[in-house]
Amino acid sequence: MKEEFLEPYLRKMRINKIRRYIPKNCILCDIGCGFNAKFLHEIAPFIREGIGIDKKVNDMKLDKTKLIKMELDKDLLLPSESVDCITLLAVLEHLEYPNRILKECHRILKPGGNLILTTPTPFSRPILEFLSFKLNVVSPIEIADHKNYFNSIQLTNILKKECGFENVIAKTFQFGLNNFVVAIK
Repeated sequence: MKEEFLEPYLRKMRINKIRRYIPKNCILCDIGCGFNAKFLHEIAPFIREGIGIDKKVNDMKLDKTKLIKMELDKDLLLPSESVDCITLLAVLEHLEYPNRILKECHRILKPGGNLILTTPTPFSRPILEFLSFKLNVVSPIEIADHKNYFNSIQLTNILKKECGFENVIAKTFQFGLNNFVVAIK
């Protein structure tokens, strides 16, 4: 499957932003890992175990990486307090019920574990639509699937008040077009 021109660069920028927040030798769950789980494969040398969850993967186990096929509108098929770190990179905006998956993230994280997420801000919507629908350098299918845009205050409130995270650090990057959040259980 060929990606639009900017997709690999945008993914690389997200990964570079979050990599230092991933504890070494952790059990990492990448929710919305994509059909080929590129991030999990890239981060594999630095983690103990990787779990990728997405509707676009087939169930499989390769070395220390396990992929689980599932829709993200259900409870996650992982035990409570079973992972050290969760990544949710450019996924939340695609979910019909984002609060549900965030509550599930809190449930499966070990105490002290962290959720790392990126998601576009409301300011990015017209830019993403122009880049995808007019210039075709960002996936039109992915952008058309966006159901939500959040600002950092909304994300902080959801994560603390509705999901139970103790500490939330929310910032923007890419000139205020994307949110970057680390939430600690």
